[in-house]
Amino acid sequence: MLKLRPVARTFKLTNLLCMGFALCLLALFASATLANPENQNSKPGTTPSSQVSGAGGTGGAEEVVAEADLGGQSILERAVRGGILTFGVLMLLATLSIVSWAIIVAKWFYLRHVEEGSDGFVKSFWASRSLNELNSRLQKFPYSPAREIFRNGYAELVRGSQLREQAISGDLVLTVITDNLTRALQKGKLLERRRLERFLPFLAICASTSPFIGLFGTVWGIMNSFEGIARTGSASLAAVAPGISEALIATAFGLAAAIPAVVGYNIFNSKIRHHMLNLDGFSSDFLNIVARHVVGERARGQNIGGGAAHVDATASIIDTAGVIPQSTN
Repeated sequence: MLKLRPVARTFKLTNLLCMGFALCLLALFASATLANPENQNSKPGTTPSSQVSGAGGTGGAEEVVAEADLGGQSILERAVRGGILTFGVLMLLATLSIVSWAIIVAKWFYLRHVEEGSDGFVKSFWASRSLNELNSRLQKFPYSPAREIFRNGYAELVRGSQLREQAISGDLVLTVITDNLTRALQKGKLLERRRLERFLPFLAICASTSPFIGLFGTVWGIMNSFEGIARTGSASLAAVAPGISEALIATAFGLAAAIPAVVGYNIFNSKIRHHMLNLDGFSSDFLNIVARHVVGERARGQNIGGGAAHVDATASIIDTAGVIPQSTN
């Protein structure tokens, strides 16, 4: 069982932040709905459009209607006026944006924690006198992909050293140990990559779909505006502008949700690729250390002249496989 307590606490914190942002957003929309009068033209100091048009001032009527419809209203109030579908689209985009920002913040701290842990473990790896000595102190290191890859490789070495108890050729045993270690390290890297890329698909989905969701809300709002023109029979700018303005809010929300997701996805994908390159180098160094020791034990066994010496020597890999000094790193 991997100990991911710092990461788990980070994601619990982001979940609480998501819930808090969502509740604040719902409160803002609710307050905008309650504060929105049924007829904006009934405000004191404004003149109804019918009275102005009866007075014969067409241009003045357009200005007064525009002022009555849009003046003094916030974005939330306009979103509420856009209809239930537009309101639902905005709520969906706001939720995607909040979750995306939570993932971005959590992923930033998580990757920084992972990089620091891997760097510290690799330094201890080069400073250790043997693999067995490093494994005895493994629990003292915080979680890192490098630590888990070493754990998988060391466990495979222990299982491979047990082959000495079987009546098998020494050359075959050493070959099997090397091949199994290579596959164990590769499997460990794949598991760590999957763990590092967790939640990144959500950012990709949010980045690719949010603009289209916002565009859908905009198209629907413009359709409602044209239906209003057909009902009133007026194609003036004052009649069209309020509905189009409310519809374009969905596009703005879609872009606001997509842009941070795109930036975060690209940044984190680049960081993960860089970290995986470092893990590839660490795995290669680990495998080279074992391979050099295996070759040395084979030559020693041949000098002794006994096939059993090949087999018995495999047990010393985990004890005497000295790590390369720091100066050669």
